Amino acid sequence: MKRYLKVIFVLVFTLSLLFSLATSAAATELKTGIGYVEALGGLRLRAKPSTSAEIITTANYGDCVVVIRKTDDWYLVNYNLHIGYMHADYLTVKERENVDLGNASVEPAVINLRKGPSTGSSLLTQLKAGEQVEIFGFNCGWYKVRYEGQVGYIRSDLLTLLEKPEGNQGRAASVEVSAPASGSSGSSSDLGQQIATYAQQYVGYPYVYGGKSPSGFDCSGFMQFVFAQFGYQINRTATAQLANGYYVEYDDLKPGDIIYFGFGSTASHVGMYIGNGQFVHAQNSSTGVVITSLSEPWYANRYLCAHRIVG
Repeated sequence: MKRYLKVIFVLVFTLSLLFSLATSAAATELKTGIGYVEALGGLRLRAKPSTSAEIITTANYGDCVVVIRKTDDWYLVNYNLHIGYMHADYLTVKERENVDLGNASVEPAVINLRKGPSTGSSLLTQLKAGEQVEIFGFNCGWYKVRYEGQVGYIRSDLLTLLEKPEGNQGRAASVEVSAPASGSSGSSSDLGQQIATYAQQYVGYPYVYGGKSPSGFDCSGFMQFVFAQFGYQINRTATAQLANGYYVEYDDLKPGDIIYFGFGSTASHVGMYIGNGQFVHAQNSSTGVVITSLSEPWYANRYLCAHRIVG
């Protein structure tokens, strides 16, 4: 009998150890997306990818999860700091998303905060183990974060989530951009073109410092006004607008993208890309709203980054 109990103990211990190791490994993997629960009656988080596996907890409709990887018909996810499996049929997964995931801690000894979601993107600063950042976006395996007033990107395998998303309200969790309940028809690229075309009708309108209406715009006020006409609420100042949307590479610019100019983590000017290497912006009090080439030296030398609001 004692021998039998010993065998049972060893098996239970081994299974627990394997599950612990799997959970630990999952926590340090590069994440693949943000998922939203589409099951009206809620979705169960299970210990294994099987409908007969132990239920860890149940997520509500609209709740968000951090997707680690897909295993057959299941996703391994982090839901409210619990790691387990959810069936793929009941999750909508996005590789880019504005979502508030709360604070996270740095695990390795030293990690890099970069301007964009790429190891080739310029370095903003470095963080040490134990330091914390605020996560408010996800972009193809990278978390978009705030750290001491700077906005940048950190690889998702280098941070450990510390909080449940506040209220875990799924799509409503974004703190950056509020999209319209019923937007314009067509694809996101079509909508971006519509927004860029709309913005160009204000060429020739006056520049007014602090202005955000057709009676006078400053650069960031112009961007805020244009996006508001399509139901998108973005931040007010150029630097604050760095928290809106998600980073796109220079070679991937599309009409409707916001372009930032400045140095380091501060934007001193913004405009909207309209295609063919040009952007529309409220330039200054002498010119008002104009269309300018990105190749003009002043702007080429101060190009900071670009973010996509739509799509």
